[in-house]
Amino acid sequence: MNAIAPESGMAAAPWLQAAWARVEAMLPRLPHALLIQGPPGWGAERVANALAATLIGRDTADEAREIAHPDLRWLEPQDGIIKIDAVRQTIGFLMQTPTEAGRKVAVIEAPERMNINAANALLKTLEEPPAESFLALCSGAADRLPATVRSRCQGIAIRPSPAADVRDWLAASGVDADSAGYWAVEFGSAPVAILDAARNDRSPLWPALAEAGKTPAVVAQVADAQREEDLAELIGRWLRIVHWLLRHAEPPNVAAILDFADELVAVRRVALLNSALNRPMQMQRLLLMWAELWPRLPAAEPRWPA
Repeated sequence: MNAIAPESGMAAAPWLQAAWARVEAMLPRLPHALLIQGPPGWGAERVANALAATLIGRDTADEAREIAHPDLRWLEPQDGIIKIDAVRQTIGFLMQTPTEAGRKVAVIEAPERMNINAANALLKTLEEPPAESFLALCSGAADRLPATVRSRCQGIAIRPSPAADVRDWLAASGVDADSAGYWAVEFGSAPVAILDAARNDRSPLWPALAEAGKTPAVVAQVADAQREEDLAELIGRWLRIVHWLLRHAEPPNVAAILDFADELVAVRRVALLNSALNRPMQMQRLLLMWAELWPRLPAAEPRWPA
């Protein structure tokens, strides 16, 4: 078996190697479509990457989304959504005759973010797949895909490893332990998401939230500092922090914290569906609400225990 070649400085992830072994066993008779699924941030896209690279004759450590190859396409959300035009372009690509790799290969990252028209267009291709084509869907929320799409794909599940293994893997991958402590709460202990945050020089969200909570006058600055973040993803991190705080809150404050969590959920839902949402304004509004809530929050910092 060929392992997924580790990225520079990244220790081998046992949970990904196990999923890749299942994919590799299918290679001689690969089904038309695979749905590679697991909890968000556990690396479903890394398995899809290894598969796409293998099918076009490249090393599994190569970044497939960045490879310029006539038989490969990588589709991911734009402004949080995958629209029908992007799916139609991918379908058109799959219908073409392969030129080098022997088959056309398309990867759809986060397919649960397809709008309904995009999902319906993809379903038609899954029902009548073009010859010499292959499709890999990699999802951290496969339950949000239409059942008709899921049922037409062969599933590959990524199963999380114990927390101790994740800590060791992050340490071996060079992630700063202090930042990892915050990120473990924000990303639900998802190791690949934490590693990606570290490698992309992202900052933990909690210090910024604490600054806005303690000093409401800086809310506009804090909101501006987050302007490049995906709002839906950022709010997902915020919700995990709120969930952690709820478990440590005094009973009289729980209702107010739950009300704020409801507001986060509502804004995240809109952000997932509406690419025209004024995201900086929404972020500033939420931070002002957060500053009002701050005195009710527990003093403990949401961190992974050392």
